[in-house]
Amino acid sequence: MKVAFLGLKDAFDYFQIGGVESFTRRIIFQMTTRYGINVDYILYGAQEEKTVEINSKLKLRYFSKFEYALNVIKTDYTHVITMYLLPRDRLKYAYFRQKNKDDLLFHRILFSWSDNPVWKGFVLTEAKMLPYNGCLFCISKRQYNYVKKWIDNVVYILPPVPKEFFIKPEEKPNNKKIKLTFLGRIDPGKGILDVIKLFMELKENSRFQSTIYGIYLQNNKKSVAIRNWLKNQRDIKYIELDRKNHCQQVDEMVKNVLKETDILILPYGTLSSTIDTPVTLLEAMASLCAVITKPFGNIPDIYGKTEFFVPKKNFLPYTMNLLDNLTTEKLRKERERIYKQNQKLNFGTEAVVKKLLATLNG
Repeated sequence: MKVAFLGLKDAFDYFQIGGVESFTRRIIFQMTTRYGINVDYILYGAQEEKTVEINSKLKLRYFSKFEYALNVIKTDYTHVITMYLLPRDRLKYAYFRQKNKDDLLFHRILFSWSDNPVWKGFVLTEAKMLPYNGCLFCISKRQYNYVKKWIDNVVYILPPVPKEFFIKPEEKPNNKKIKLTFLGRIDPGKGILDVIKLFMELKENSRFQSTIYGIYLQNNKKSVAIRNWLKNQRDIKYIELDRKNHCQQVDEMVKNVLKETDILILPYGTLSSTIDTPVTLLEAMASLCAVITKPFGNIPDIYGKTEFFVPKKNFLPYTMNLLDNLTTEKLRKERERIYKQNQKLNFGTEAVVKKLLATLNG
């Protein structure tokens, strides 16, 4: 078996930090190291054409144009797993799939979701009228429940989290101060403005220690402006991460930060700013962080029944009230609840990859 992961370079490059990137890296690491499967990233939209060998089983192949990437795919792969493509390339890709369906199995991972009926119609047109001859992988139950009504070859898999993130309740540190953390992109859609308001409100409160670990997008004016403000203020501890500089040390840092975190703050403005089951939410759960978040999409099904959900509006007053009434015992019980929820969901990388490979193997 030889597998190609095909998509736009800026959407899932191996060296970038983000939900799609983590999802892909973790699956591929297991496929190549544990199962010995040959995997290539086929990335188009690159400034230069090159090949980077990560190990003997994994290569990154960069192409400037979509057509060049397609020419390589039809040569020596068994499966093609499609990531994000530019809209203008999708009809061309449908024709390519039709032309090569006898030689290759084409699959797709559906990362995002929208309640917009036009958007849903477009997804279904791709899935049914311009079909993939392999499988459509959905990463949230709402995606799965909607799409399976229209097509048969649909599989639900959660984003994978490495076993190193998972801890038991007795392994969670007992901090003198309650550690509050935001970890993610500096973007209004991620709720960063709510986080800033909350942490500013708590800056004199001796019960809490607040930190923002932020990634910003250089081509997003709002993201840049918020990042610059954070860099120039002294009231909130801000640690910057480079989106284009993933390495093993970054994963290790994230794992350690979450292990030390008591409460992760994820006040999404909308789930369209992230993948439909956020990787950070699952990483936090594996690390037994209580998560203050909003009940968008399938987040309530994933995180479970809890008082840590806050309304989609009036985030600050509800969160302040929750924190004012927070006790050590409530935090302990929330960790126990999350631990049990993790056993039900089974989103460790090994389990997720087994399910994916079982699908690929028919």
